[in-house]
Amino acid sequence: MKRVIGAAAGAVLAAASLVLLSPAAQADDCDSSSLSDFDGDGHEDLVIGDPGAGVGYAAGAGQVTVVYGDGDLGKGEQAFLTAKEPQAGAGFGHALATGHLDADGCLDLVVGAPWADGGAGAAEVFYGSPDGLKPGRILKPEGASRTFGSSVAVRAAHGSHPATIAIGAPYEDVGGLASAGAVHLYSVTDRGTDPTARLITQDDEQAEGVAEAGDLFGWAVALGAIMGDRDAPDLIVSEPGEDVDGQAVDAGSFSVVEDVTAPGTAKGQHWHYGNLGIGDPSEGGRIGWSLAYAEDGTDSYVAAGVPGQTFAGKPRVGVVALLRSTGAGLAALEPAAQLTAGTPFAEAEDRYGWSVALAGPSITGGGVLLAVGVPFDGSEQTRPENGWVHLVPLADRKAAKLIDALNKKEFMPGDAGPYDRFGRAVGFTKGALLIGVPDDQENPGGAVMIKPLDGGESVELPPDSAADESDFGGAFG
Repeated sequence: MKRVIGAAAGAVLAAASLVLLSPAAQADDCDSSSLSDFDGDGHEDLVIGDPGAGVGYAAGAGQVTVVYGDGDLGKGEQAFLTAKEPQAGAGFGHALATGHLDADGCLDLVVGAPWADGGAGAAEVFYGSPDGLKPGRILKPEGASRTFGSSVAVRAAHGSHPATIAIGAPYEDVGGLASAGAVHLYSVTDRGTDPTARLITQDDEQAEGVAEAGDLFGWAVALGAIMGDRDAPDLIVSEPGEDVDGQAVDAGSFSVVEDVTAPGTAKGQHWHYGNLGIGDPSEGGRIGWSLAYAEDGTDSYVAAGVPGQTFAGKPRVGVVALLRSTGAGLAALEPAAQLTAGTPFAEAEDRYGWSVALAGPSITGGGVLLAVGVPFDGSEQTRPENGWVHLVPLADRKAAKLIDALNKKEFMPGDAGPYDRFGRAVGFTKGALLIGVPDDQENPGGAVMIKPLDGGESVELPPDSAADESDFGGAFG
């Protein structure tokens, strides 16, 4: 059975000084024991973005596929989410984030559509329920914006701090500076007005650095507990277009903003070539092109992809910066890179770190795992840009695995073909790794590979809707 759901009409919400009022909590409606459960049946659900999908006559409007799990990996009823009024080129599903925005126990979803409304962008909230995801609010920026919805993150309520949504608008102009970028924040509560909802730029008193044209602040975002009050949400946000004066254009960086919902003077952290230990500044290094966050008890981990990093004179080999916090702020760990056990020799244009994902013990059943997409690697003569994924246990990096369709030990269904770009997106669900292959040449429209972490048989999930799908597997929630 399949369902198609369009977003219901919702109020246009301001980007600053604003609160979303969630539906009345129904605490017994859903079984909260399942981590990724939108409908409360106790089974893990999947959410997959196809921002290039054509919906009706709207080419590139975008669509999101929801697989309501039935206990069999990758199987179950599918539903298809679209915007209330699909717009050509809107890219609905370009960014996805899941989390608990209310107290009913059902997981909720936020979907970014960064090119909606002529490029201003929008995001939509879908609330989980025993009947599945239901359309909620439509979020739009107040005033002029560009690409609002390029990145999204959700953090559930902790202590006295309400649930928070962060939405990146990396091409937003700030003080006349083109594409300096901004992050819009929303507090989600059913208790009335919360004045801490706000807009963040690099010129904010709590943020390190200075807003500059082309920084792309807000390209990637995450919310977590890094420093200070662990219940208060800290914002992790990248600016991959930031320059290193006199050394490298578009070197990139990322920042941590402490307790982002409460204006103050406490400084966060700013991570860049000078303190990450990933090598010399590279032009087009793009620190923070991808970001991931996970927790293991009271420890927090951040991964930042640097796909443009030069290695041994070879451009755009790539690396992933890794950091850990025990509560007092992030500290850099040894970066993840190629040239480790089981991975091929590092080559120019591999772009290791194009995509990253982290998963903690509640998902892996063990330690923290890092997944790194390397979609542009391949044999130039036979299989250019077929791609692969690096699966790295942070506690034992020698046990890292190379995963692609050619590695018989870590077999994936299908045959890695030229320009498949296996691993253009990566993610996790409980007990499994998700690999996006939106450019799959054998499956026009894309595909998702689901690899059980316990070594079980992998599953291939192709698109299966009436839409003109073209980028299925482009994003995970």
